[in-house]
Amino acid sequence: MENTTEEFPDDGTPPGARMAEAYSVIKGAILQGRLTPGERMSQVKIAERLGLSRTPVREALRLIEREGLVTSARARQVVISSTSMADLDELYALRIKLDAMTVRSFVPKLTDADLDEMLACLHDMEANASSESFDQFDAAHRQFHMIAIRAAGPRHIAYSAQLNEHAERYRRLYMFQPNAYSHSKAEHEAIFAACKGRDGERVACLLAEHYARIALTIVAQFDPQYEPQLVRSALRLVIHDLGGTQGGMAAARR
Repeated sequence: MENTTEEFPDDGTPPGARMAEAYSVIKGAILQGRLTPGERMSQVKIAERLGLSRTPVREALRLIEREGLVTSARARQVVISSTSMADLDELYALRIKLDAMTVRSFVPKLTDADLDEMLACLHDMEANASSESFDQFDAAHRQFHMIAIRAAGPRHIAYSAQLNEHAERYRRLYMFQPNAYSHSKAEHEAIFAACKGRDGERVACLLAEHYARIALTIVAQFDPQYEPQLVRSALRLVIHDLGGTQGGMAAARR
């Protein structure tokens, strides 16, 4: 805290690379729950716990704070941002509106190579469909969802990827619910089938319903009194604009 001198030996790695490593390790620890939501820690303690050098940790935390995963506190301490139903509601509403409208435009342009890659992701997800293999499952899951939108442009991709990453903390809550993996498998297979048919509008509806179902399931499990207005509004917007399915219409009205 008071002592900011670098205590770890310099191994010759460029400072930028060390900062990038610290960023990746710290962010991963937050998203995976190894740094607990609401926990207050000094920069020194974070460096020690994760086996990192202090200077790149300080720089990495500045970037991570911009993403909203930590907040600064006194005496060089940071607070790991808490999960909450309000954050879940905002996060998934943004994902519904951004990703659903994007796949509508870009799914018709998917190549056979894109579809092969999506299918490989599905196989990886199925091979890791257990809580013990969640990290492997989620890596394939994130990639699956990014393939259909990666032609949208760098700004769009970066923001969507960030939302996707931040949703990991909530996906962990969802995927540990009974039958979550089987439901997820069916939904992703339906999304893939619509992608294979280059049906952008159907993919948009299925994707919006998929995201909304995750959010609504978590709310029902952990805080049934909370009203996820943003998610419901975003789902209604997509369903109304695209025609939607019966299930999506019902979810939007509830």
